[in-house]
Amino acid sequence: MIAVAIAFMVGLSPAMAQTAGEASRFIDGQPGLGGGVTYQFDGTRAAYLGAFTWTWSHDRFELGAIRFLDGQLDRSIALGDPNWTLQISRRWTFIRKPVAKFFFGLGGAYKTQTDDLNGSHLNFAEQLGVRFTRSDGGPGFEVAARHMSNGGFKKPNKGQDFVTVIYVF
Repeated sequence: MIAVAIAFMVGLSPAMAQTAGEASRFIDGQPGLGGGVTYQFDGTRAAYLGAFTWTWSHDRFELGAIRFLDGQLDRSIALGDPNWTLQISRRWTFIRKPVAKFFFGLGGAYKTQTDDLNGSHLNFAEQLGVRFTRSDGGPGFEVAARHMSNGGFKKPNKGQDFVTVIYVF
């Protein structure tokens, strides 16, 4: 948890030095709307989700609100009920092409309910994805694999893995 906070703050420190410029970049950010599905490799039933994201500072930061629309089941045992998750991430682009950029994100998440997937409200949030954009800078979309867990600080810590497809305005 401390490592995530340090990495996040290191990513924020240059932006903090330019407070007025960063505020205007946040306001000029890009909203995104989409959905996704959870996945597990142990037979857990998938849950569908809706997502709203806001990225700013040339896609370096993301704020997201994710609604897990139905519960996840391990065969017939309920692991998690529908809930909200709020995430904030610092993103790094590691491959940049004219119409696509590949990114990695690291940050934190607040989950409104604890359950048998995550035993704490505060969690780590990671993402790996690609954002496709038009050459004229118009709307695009991104696909990301995401993971959320508490890093083993509190049991249970099965975590949640999900894929999102977001339309970026």
